[in-house]
Amino acid sequence: MDKEKAERIIKIVNWVRYIILAVLLTFVFVALSKAQTTYDFGVWYSAGMEKKISADWNVGIGTELRTKHRREYIDRWKLDIHSMYRIHRHLKLGAAYELHLKNQTTGSETISLPHHRFMADVVPSVSVSSWLKLSLRERYQYTYRMARHNIDAQHEHHLRSRIKAVMAMAHSKWEPFTSAEMFNNMGEGFTIDEIRLTVGTGHRFSLHHSVNIGYMLNLKKSTDSLDKMLHILTTEYIYNL
Repeated sequence: MDKEKAERIIKIVNWVRYIILAVLLTFVFVALSKAQTTYDFGVWYSAGMEKKISADWNVGIGTELRTKHRREYIDRWKLDIHSMYRIHRHLKLGAAYELHLKNQTTGSETISLPHHRFMADVVPSVSVSSWLKLSLRERYQYTYRMARHNIDAQHEHHLRSRIKAVMAMAHSKWEPFTSAEMFNNMGEGFTIDEIRLTVGTGHRFSLHHSVNIGYMLNLKKSTDSLDKMLHILTTEYIYNL
C-alpha cells in the first residue's frame, strides 16, 4: 500500500469517528435536556442460543430478566424466538416473536401483565474499513397487552430506528460497539416516546461461548416529554450451537 492511499484511508477513518461522536453527543444532549424528572438504575440479564442454519440464515431463542428501582424490583421477564436472513452482503431481514410478563403496580397490588410482541427488521450495513462496521436497523414492532383484572387490553405499533457502530479488529476477541435508538409511536403520529443510548463490548471466549456487556441510558416518556431516565447495566450470554 502506497503512502498516499494509506493517508486517505486514515482520513476517512478519522472522519467517520468524528461523525459517530457528533451523532452520539447530539443524542445525549437532547436526551439529557428532556429527562429532568425521574432517575433510576436497573440491570438487564439476558441469555440465548444461536444456530446457523446456513451461511446466510440463523435462528435463535432467548430469555431476559429486567430489574429497576435500583435492582430491587423485577420489571419484566421475556422469552423470544428470532431469525435473521442475509439476502445481500449489505442487507439482512429479520423477524421475531416475544412473550413477556411485565409487572405493574395498581394500588397495593402488583399484577403481571402478559404481552405478545411481533417484530420485523430491515438491516442495511456497510463496512467503512477493515475494523469498523455501521448498520441501520429499522424495526416494525407490534405489541398486544392482554386484559387482566381492571386493566384493559392495549395495542401498540412502533417503528424503532437504530444506528450502530461495531469495531471488529483483526486478531482480537473484543468487539466494542455503540448505538443510538429511537422509538416512534405510530399510533400517536410518530411521536418519539423512548430513546436508548448504548455503549459496550462483546467478547468471544470460544467458538460456542460469547458475552456482551454494556451501559445504556434509557429515556422514556411518562407524560408529555421524555422525563424518565434509567441507567441500565446490560449483560448477555450467547451459546452458539
